[in-house]
Amino acid sequence: MNPALWKKAVADAWLQLVISCVLLVLFGWLFVWLMSMFQIGAWGALLNLLPRFWEPMLGIPLAKLATPAGQISILFVHPVTMLVCVGWALGRGSDPIGGEIGRGTMDLILSLPIWRASVLVAPAVVAAAGAAVLAASIPAGIAIGLAMVNFGGNVAPREFLPGAVNLFAMIVCLTGVTTLVSSFSLDRWRTILITAGFFVVSLIIDMVGQMWSGGAWLKYLSFLTAFHPQQLILLFDETPCTALKYNTTLLTVGLLCYAVAAIVLSRRDIPEAR
Repeated sequence: MNPALWKKAVADAWLQLVISCVLLVLFGWLFVWLMSMFQIGAWGALLNLLPRFWEPMLGIPLAKLATPAGQISILFVHPVTMLVCVGWALGRGSDPIGGEIGRGTMDLILSLPIWRASVLVAPAVVAAAGAAVLAASIPAGIAIGLAMVNFGGNVAPREFLPGAVNLFAMIVCLTGVTTLVSSFSLDRWRTILITAGFFVVSLIIDMVGQMWSGGAWLKYLSFLTAFHPQQLILLFDETPCTALKYNTTLLTVGLLCYAVAAIVLSRRDIPEAR
């Protein structure tokens, strides 16, 4: 592998990674502080007001969500967390092909004495490493928050590691999907829009499959069926094999998408930059 490709992959990603990690750590800290203002009894009463159809969708008894760990676990599916993590996946997945074509540098990269498919290796490794750092930023923010506030319960940051691993696997999966879409596309922004739409549709399908008893088969049409960090955090002791199944599914889908993208890249024509 050409060392220049590794340097370029790091140079293209480091700024987004630093900004994303700082946002997640600070938001995790802020979230724990805000949740510490809710008394457990008041939080449980608030959850009891929710319609009961939320329980099948979450896959978690509301009583579990009323615990201190349940309060903090919301952080893993919060819109801010999703925005940052999905942004990383879309940005890193769309850049190695669509980004290089748009900048007019793909011809230069492919002129190097390397296999075409290997062009995706360095960006994929950097994206996966960044996904791990992003996922670890959430427990880091939680740990800072718990060290600075009295949460009123015996909560340890290590309890949230199953959720962090599941978040990492989801980011890797979505990055692979984005790279696959980019391998067919000519424009980076079109890739981002298509993959963002795919994510939203997958989210809707997963919600319908969870809430509609007759639509359980819909779960197999969405990769987000394997993304349930709250369930893995709060029910890990009861269903440890579920974490392995979910994470293996997400990582396998992501790697398969990368493999297909490499095949497409090795066979397609590279257009001139517009």
